[in-house]
Order: sequence, then C-alpha cells, then structure tokens
Amino acid sequence: MDTTSPEIDMTTLRIPPEVKALMSAFRLSHPDHSLLEKLTEAEWASLLAFSDLAQLTLPLAQLPIKGMPHWVGERLRTSLADNALRFERVKATYREVNDALESAGVEHVVIKGFTQSPDYVADPRIRPQSDIDMYCPRESIDAAYSACEAIGYRSSDVKISYARADHRASLVRPGHWKWRGKLYDPEMPLSIELHFCLWNEHVSRIAVPGPSFFWDRRTRREVDGLSFSCLSPVDHLAYFALHILRNVLARDWIIHHVRELAVFLHNRADDESFWNTWEETHSPSLRSLAAIAFYYARAWFGCQLNPLAQRDIDRLPDACRSWLRHFSGSALKSMFYPNKDSVWLHLALLPTRGDKWAIFKWTFLPAGMGPIGYVPIQVRNRRLVPPRDRHPWLQYAAYLSTRSIAFGRISLATLGRGLRWRLLQDVQAPRFWPDEI
Repeated sequence: MDTTSPEIDMTTLRIPPEVKALMSAFRLSHPDHSLLEKLTEAEWASLLAFSDLAQLTLPLAQLPIKGMPHWVGERLRTSLADNALRFERVKATYREVNDALESAGVEHVVIKGFTQSPDYVADPRIRPQSDIDMYCPRESIDAAYSACEAIGYRSSDVKISYARADHRASLVRPGHWKWRGKLYDPEMPLSIELHFCLWNEHVSRIAVPGPSFFWDRRTRREVDGLSFSCLSPVDHLAYFALHILRNVLARDWIIHHVRELAVFLHNRADDESFWNTWEETHSPSLRSLAAIAFYYARAWFGCQLNPLAQRDIDRLPDACRSWLRHFSGSALKSMFYPNKDSVWLHLALLPTRGDKWAIFKWTFLPAGMGPIGYVPIQVRNRRLVPPRDRHPWLQYAAYLSTRSIAFGRISLATLGRGLRWRLLQDVQAPRFWPDEI
C-alpha cells in the first residue's frame, strides 16, 4: 500500500515551459520562482494568455517575482485593481438576488465564488468570479427561477445543452454591456446559476451518500460585510473536492480549483479538530472520493496533508491509486493536448456493468454532430474562433470532418494508453473493459 502522495514530475509533462515555471512558483512547500524570473517576453505573453484562461492571473499577481517585464507588472496590477472593483459588483448583484429570493420565500446556500474566502483564497478580490452559484432544494428551483426573472433576469440566448449540468440554464440580465477585451471589467454583468443538486448521481452514475445532508447543516457567514447562507466547513470541503472529481471525470479544466484546495489542505494540515470532525461527519465512501482530489492537490502543488487526509488517500482502492500514479498529469496535459484518460478512473469507480457500458459509450461513441447547417463558434484552447467566411454548407462539412477526425484520434490514443496501463498494473485490473461489460 502507498503511504505517500508523490508529487508529479513536471519535467516529464508535455506542457509549455512557462506553465511548468508557474507550477513551480505555486508550490506550497519550497516554491521556486527562479524559472518565472528567466522567462522571455514572448514566454510571458504566452503565460498570461494561459493564466487568463486558467483563472490563475490574479494568484500569479500575488507572487514575489523579480525582474519581470514592465508591461507584465502593469498588466497584473491593472487586473488586480479591476477585479477589486468588480467584487463590489459581485456583492451588489448577490444582495439584489438574495432580496428577491427572500421575498419569494426561497432559501438557498451560496456555493463556490466568494464563499472560498478566506480558507481557500485569502481575499475574494483576488479571485475571479463571472457568475453567482446558488443551491436550492429541487422543490424550490422553479420558485427561485421565477424570483430571478421577476427582477429582470432571463435565460441566456447562447445555445448550450444543460443535459449533464448540475444547474438550470444560466440567467443573465439583458443590457448594453459589450466586451472590450478586459477580462476583469468591473462593469461586466454576472450570470446566476441555480443548482438543483450538489452531486449529480444521474450523470456520474456514482452514488455518494452524504450530499443530501449538507442542506440540513448549512450555516451563515460573512465576507467583507456580505452576509450569506453557505455550507458548513466540512461540507464545503466535501462539496469542493467532489466538484473537482466531477470536473476530472468530465475532462474540464481543474487547475485553479486544485490550487485553491491545496491552499486549504496546507493551511489546515495541523488542525486536528477540523479533521476529526471531517472523519466523524462523512462516510468512508465520500471521504474516499474526496481523497482523489486531495491526491491532485498534493501531487500538483506540494501541499502538506493532515494524517487523516493522507490516510484517506492510502485507503483508496488499488485501481484508483494505480490510475493516479499513472495519469494524474493527464488533466494538466489536456489543457494543451486533449485526452480522455479520466474514463479509466470513472469506469474503475462504477459498480455495475450497465453503468460502465453507459460511460464507455458516452466517451468513445460519437454523440450528435449538431443539426444540419449548424455552424459553431469554435473554441481553441478556450479562445473563441469565429467561423471562416465561406458558404455555410462548406463550413458544416468542415466542422463534421474536423470533429470526427479529432474524436477518433483522441479516442484511439486513450484506448492505447488504457491498454498499456492495464498491462503494466502491479495490482489486479478492475473489470471495466468492453468485452466484460
């Protein structure tokens, strides 16, 4: 059995050198800023483009880096100043929505966002926030939605499928604001996301006992004069760790969340009272799933862990620990070279053949390609790329061709790595392969 959470060797990862430099600087034990201080201006430009997309620019601005180009320092200072003003809009927006929900008799808890302060982020002004996430019991969601609509919020016109989401369609207030290239624009309006669950068992097919009780243990807090209802501290950690796991399985970017989790784990490593409450409150199965996120925090950012948190990692099933040893860097690489390696973790966590087959099909069999004539706005490395100026049918044909080729290439590579992992495992392989389900 492993008794450690080994830190990942960044030198072996296929990610840009400037991102490796940033990860070294963000380490919580023995951070190294020297690699950042050696970056060229071109590498700084590339790093800032990445950090904006990864929601790491504001944490980057907190680092004591010597000798950075003047324009980089100015850009970071401007971002901090803009986001500090933006937080005033966040507070005003939440107060307005909270008043509307209270008038409608709808209770809620705020999740993520400014609730991360001060345990996960020292100050909400140094954390970007583009929406306000709130959880309401499922039976209250319709009333909450109507209360937001009554003060001018409407469903977004952007055509997005919410079939696998944990929340209803995002709500925005129509207005005249326009994008001006300022990522932390204080005038940028916030959207509202009303969550109907804290763990989506229907989508993940993983049963987690515990989240249904979070609501009963809710509490009130205050951040910078803003009073709100939220999850209790041990439930907040459980929800956040599960949210990271959800995004691992969904192959979404998790780097900013993992960094915040690492900060919390590092600062609470010696808090025996908290970890005793954690163990008393949550079931072994929930703690086991949370431990996957703990592993990421330790491996990526070198945080200290309380012995009880480390014990949860050590007690992970053999297949999970084997996957983490081999693939915990895949989520970093996927920001530059997409992969589906998380499917092998997902399948290892599922109890039945039917669930395994459903996830396998969702991962490896192409879903709908969009209606005939559909011309999407492409996203490359999270940058919007408008369609080329050519006939719509040619654009659609190019879309189908590109998507099919990319889907097949990524799927074949993932199958190859999964097969190699199975052959190299030093523990008995879990039964999740297609001929077994």
